[in-house]
Amino acid sequence: MMRLLLSGHVAAISASTTLVGLIGWPVSHSVSPTMHNAAFAALGLDWRYVPLPVDPTLPGAVGDAVRGLRAMGLRGVNVTVPHKQAVLPFLDHIAPAAQAMRAVNTIIVGEDGALTGDNTDAPGFIADLRAHGVEPAGRRVLVLGAGGSARAIVYGLAQAGADHITIANRSVARAQQLLNDLHPYLGATTGNVIALPDDLEAAMGASLIVNCTSLGMWPHADTTPWPVALPLRADQIVYDLVYNPEETVLLQQARAAGARAIGGLGMLIWQGALAFERWTGQSAPVATMRAAAAAQLRSRAAARVAKAMVTVRRATGQDAEVISKLHAALQDYHAAAHPDFFKSASMETFPPAMVREQLTQPGVVIFLAEIDGAVVGYLYADANPAQETSMTYRLERLWIHHIAVTPTHQRRGVGAALIEAAKGYARSVGIAMLALSVWAFNEPALDFFLAQGFVAYNHRMWLKL
Repeated sequence: MMRLLLSGHVAAISASTTLVGLIGWPVSHSVSPTMHNAAFAALGLDWRYVPLPVDPTLPGAVGDAVRGLRAMGLRGVNVTVPHKQAVLPFLDHIAPAAQAMRAVNTIIVGEDGALTGDNTDAPGFIADLRAHGVEPAGRRVLVLGAGGSARAIVYGLAQAGADHITIANRSVARAQQLLNDLHPYLGATTGNVIALPDDLEAAMGASLIVNCTSLGMWPHADTTPWPVALPLRADQIVYDLVYNPEETVLLQQARAAGARAIGGLGMLIWQGALAFERWTGQSAPVATMRAAAAAQLRSRAAARVAKAMVTVRRATGQDAEVISKLHAALQDYHAAAHPDFFKSASMETFPPAMVREQLTQPGVVIFLAEIDGAVVGYLYADANPAQETSMTYRLERLWIHHIAVTPTHQRRGVGAALIEAAKGYARSVGIAMLALSVWAFNEPALDFFLAQGFVAYNHRMWLKL
């Protein structure tokens, strides 16, 4: 008898345990086992979800795996790349959604052994939209990308009654082929295709924008499909199917413009929840599945950063552009909290020319934090003392003007490494105190500095070395 640790409890797997799983290659990265097993445990079901890697280079492997579901008594499986199309010839029935998308992500084994292929991606996306209070019916939608995920999104939006769908893709011909393939399923929904990114401005009337490209996905988390020069609107909704990292550059762009930003984790959860219901006949505990998946993704992100060596160096004039970009994110964070006081980021807030000029000033120091050669944060400070007044003594301190870390690397030790560099510099010039000021609304920053040993005094914070 095998035993499995779930939610802190040891649960037995026996001959009476019902099995489902995931076939694909590879499958080790999937969070599906974690979220499904959490759901089974929450409902007290003697079910287990197991990863089943199926090597596509082995002759006949996919067919053998699908037929084996019936032979070994599994209730069903999810299907991931590269097998979503390859499983089709081995199924007894194919649901309408899978027919439209020409791909299967869920196989259900019936009581009679019949194998039914379905696809829960489209209804999962629509379910998550509605869970966020967004009704797709009647909307004009802009879909970025023309791959398999875009096919599911366009199909789902049309089934939900979207008014018009524009597909933007680098290859307009591929986008047109997708639209042609789905024409029988569009109903009253109209559609057109444009070039990505050149023609995006022509589709800015869309109230919902959905990113179906891989831009922004780890490990290329600094990329985005949306041109920086094309501003989003505050009345738009931006949905990014990317869920790793949780906070993509596209979502940051949306929030900076005042638009509503929704990440892709919900779609992952809902498509899994729908598969769960097809297998078990019971309502899925969606909140439990979300919490389990989110916890695993965050744990993996923390582990990746922990493995990466954070290095800190002094900035030079050649780093001015990247410092300006990091500062822009910091500026927009403040502007979003206090728009009546802080200006939105622009080339006038902390432009490269100003960065270069500051680097020439006596006592000024800017440190850059890097992981694998990529800049992920900076600290800007000066060692010039606060002048003596009639009421105060001359104060020798290293004053930290800015400290910023990219969202995907926050809470990963980068800020602490920058503070350590600042301490080392202060000691080297005979200064025994770091000081800074923090706005009251910025609670994460307050918590961070307190954890580093700073003491709050009014709106300022001090750290004696």
